[in-house]
Amino acid sequence: MSVRRQGSSKLRIHGSWLAACGWCLLLACVTEDLGPMPAFDVPQWRDGEISRYVVTRNDSALYRSAVTLEFDEEMNDGGQGDSVRLVPTLVVTNVIQPLPDAEWFFDSVHVVFRRDNLSPLRTYRAMQTDISEFELTARFSRGRVQIEKQTIDGATEELLRLPGRFHSYDMVQTWLRAVPLVSGTSFRDNLVVPFEFRTVPVKFLVLGTKLIPTNVGDIMCREIVLILPTREVRFWYELAQPHRFVGLNDIQNNTKMVLESYRAGHADTLPPVP
Repeated sequence: MSVRRQGSSKLRIHGSWLAACGWCLLLACVTEDLGPMPAFDVPQWRDGEISRYVVTRNDSALYRSAVTLEFDEEMNDGGQGDSVRLVPTLVVTNVIQPLPDAEWFFDSVHVVFRRDNLSPLRTYRAMQTDISEFELTARFSRGRVQIEKQTIDGATEELLRLPGRFHSYDMVQTWLRAVPLVSGTSFRDNLVVPFEFRTVPVKFLVLGTKLIPTNVGDIMCREIVLILPTREVRFWYELAQPHRFVGLNDIQNNTKMVLESYRAGHADTLPPVP
């Protein structure tokens, strides 16, 4: 079921969030049974955590990314007949800006999860360049996602029905911190790609350990690879809690994203998650 309003965009997408995570827009559809999902272990999140990354292509720096993790809570009606209650949430903001001598752009992604089960609630993305801009909002609820895209050419809106298992591609970088870091763990999922108004099936596989050199020291990580028919992207997560996202390697695009600085947050002051 979908409803669309006028408008289409022909935006020049700069080397921003999509450069490091552009794999999401090239996924091939595979009609296979998703199989079982492993039991995820929610990390020991720290309110106020700030991680900064540098993104390079062919060993040349492209831009920097600052990811902030914050705790919040909001009202949830719980469905028809259920009482309204406060739900602890995890708010992740990724602000991407060019290096000082690079062509100007601004790209900001804001995602909100439920903190107890990591289910997506909404995402918001705003991007500006010297010649174009757009805003993209996705709101998740009860097996559906309402997507709104605003560009200089007008507005587009669509309601997508979702499969039983899904996550938003904007959330993958953070969501994978909860994957059990056990070599050989594999599972399939569906990613919602709001920019393209569609969902795509993907597969993840946990590989062995890898020592990643960063500006904050060498960090022992576990690799989680996103496997596609024609390409793969390898994510690096610290073995120790809270399983920081250390970086990624998009081999086919010769693009890497590596942790440059990190500031730990403080303990949760909200009521414990039931």
